[in-house]
Amino acid sequence: MAERIPEAILAEIRARTNIVEIISGYVALSKSGRNHMGLCPFHGEKTPSFSVNEERGFFHCFGCNVSGNAFTFLSKIDGLTFPEAVRYLAQRAGVALPDSRDPQAQERARLYRLNEMAAVYFQRCLAGNAGASARQYLKERGLQPDIVTQFRLGFAPPRSGGLVRFLSDQRADLSHAASLGLIGKQDSGGYYDKFRYRLMFPITDVVGRPVGFGGRILPQAEHRHSAQNPPRVNGQILSNRPTRPPPKYINSSDSLLYKKGTLLYGLAQAKTTIQSCSRVLVVEGYVDLLALVQHGHAEAVAVLGTALTAEQLKLVRRFTREVYFFFDGDEAGLRAASRSFPLCVEAEVRGWGVFLPEGEDPDSFVRTHGLAALDELITQAEPLEDFYFRRHTPPAGASAFERSQAAREAMAVLKPMKDIVARGALLSQIAQRFGVPEEDLRRVDSAPEESQASSHRQSLYGRSSDATPRTSRPQPQRREARETAPQRTAETELMFLMLIDHTLALRVAAEDVIPAFQQWGSLAAEILAAWQTSEPQNEQGQQNQRNQRNRIDIGVFLERLPKGLADRVSRAYGQEVSDEESAQREQLFSDCLRRIQATQRKSARERLQQEIREAEQKGDEAGVRLRLQQLQN
Repeated sequence: MAERIPEAILAEIRARTNIVEIISGYVALSKSGRNHMGLCPFHGEKTPSFSVNEERGFFHCFGCNVSGNAFTFLSKIDGLTFPEAVRYLAQRAGVALPDSRDPQAQERARLYRLNEMAAVYFQRCLAGNAGASARQYLKERGLQPDIVTQFRLGFAPPRSGGLVRFLSDQRADLSHAASLGLIGKQDSGGYYDKFRYRLMFPITDVVGRPVGFGGRILPQAEHRHSAQNPPRVNGQILSNRPTRPPPKYINSSDSLLYKKGTLLYGLAQAKTTIQSCSRVLVVEGYVDLLALVQHGHAEAVAVLGTALTAEQLKLVRRFTREVYFFFDGDEAGLRAASRSFPLCVEAEVRGWGVFLPEGEDPDSFVRTHGLAALDELITQAEPLEDFYFRRHTPPAGASAFERSQAAREAMAVLKPMKDIVARGALLSQIAQRFGVPEEDLRRVDSAPEESQASSHRQSLYGRSSDATPRTSRPQPQRREARETAPQRTAETELMFLMLIDHTLALRVAAEDVIPAFQQWGSLAAEILAAWQTSEPQNEQGQQNQRNQRNRIDIGVFLERLPKGLADRVSRAYGQEVSDEESAQREQLFSDCLRRIQATQRKSARERLQQEIREAEQKGDEAGVRLRLQQLQN
């Protein structure tokens, strides 16, 4: 690392930083013993395995094994360099830092300061005499002053060099401002403002720092631009060619700080509410978002004038997996909804479509019809998977080829899905809607990719009499390995605890999870038997147990363990344990137990779902109801 920050300063920042408060801005945490638990933001999961220890200032995920402190968390989640994470936390904690010498960090810091200067300039212009027309426009749109202040709205005046002069007065580097797209450079070497006569919307990163701007031209300015009014700077015509009407919205150009397809407007303000209500509302326009926030839906965000991307949805996934999209009710809106479903699959979120009446947007709808009507519209949102498959269902009377081709295209959309249960449910829906046999779909889905073409011909068009079924299925085995890796990690950790701690070994037995072990079941049973044999059998012996530790001969087990695990056991066995280490072992035990029990529940659900399908095929309604009740329980 080019920039060296003294360890004493890092220690002071850590001491003044509550890691639970930091991570709670990104992950919904709940208290569990001495720790806080939540869904890991770094990999997809449905059962919390992400643990945060407030006392030690440390986090660890037992699913993907990522771990670290507040510095490393911010570096991973926001893409910050380590020095940037340190500076952010230092500023938050009120700790002074020495001057930075990291060139990249210095560059990013300069760019952040330039954007902050521009935001201040635009805010001052909105509040001043030049901003009267912009304030009138905001009033006409029904936006209250507190919303304007919360989102730091501003105004870019029509004059061509106001921001240039402001930045020059602040001794800012204008070439850096040009790289951010705030100003442009003339052939003569001078600079001019790129944003003019526009309402300005600062776009921030997740932690609230301005990284770019969106500008909406005011209605009064649109008629001023015509073919007879070429652009000028200081009276000089920049181009002899006639100008087209200016675009209604323009955004900052991509830069070191700003990438349109990876950011969402309003996320910094919305993230806490998104976590608390477990959903996010996604709209297209800046004003649409502000209108929803003003009417009580603070969980809203907006895309940045470009098509929705999977990267934006992955950003949202840090806070929730329930994403409600607002779509226009016309054909263009329906096409947008259809494009959104594959992105939701790729990002591992669940999408819902909120379809507005034709000609309405969220802003106009809530102002015309009121909050109750908007809430009713959200309540009626349609799952995007239902919408997508309904829209792509072959028409009545479609040929077998047309139905099979449509099913194949729909299955391709599901390819990125890692949730096997959800994928199976969607395959069932494809089979029902598209009129193809479900077992054939599953056979094609589970076949190796290189042989899917022949499997497709055999299963969807009918097998020829000389066709030989394939029995080798390496792809499902690879998926199974990915699914069982967290389970086996939890088993290994429980094996470690069982070997070094008599009490925890007995607790593993009491929880009855050893029969669910996939890798270490036999050895775990032998370890438990060894501990039970070592227990005192008389009353006096039980009294002595309080004063001396039970022991077993671990040598007979070490040679059957992987070297890394055997070394850990050897170091820990028989050692005195501090209160902190005891608490860590207790947390590790709880986390591993929760992981294995979750796997047990998942297996039970899959078994019941299979039994439900079999009962449905047999017409056994009583059996279906019974298993549905069991599944619900």
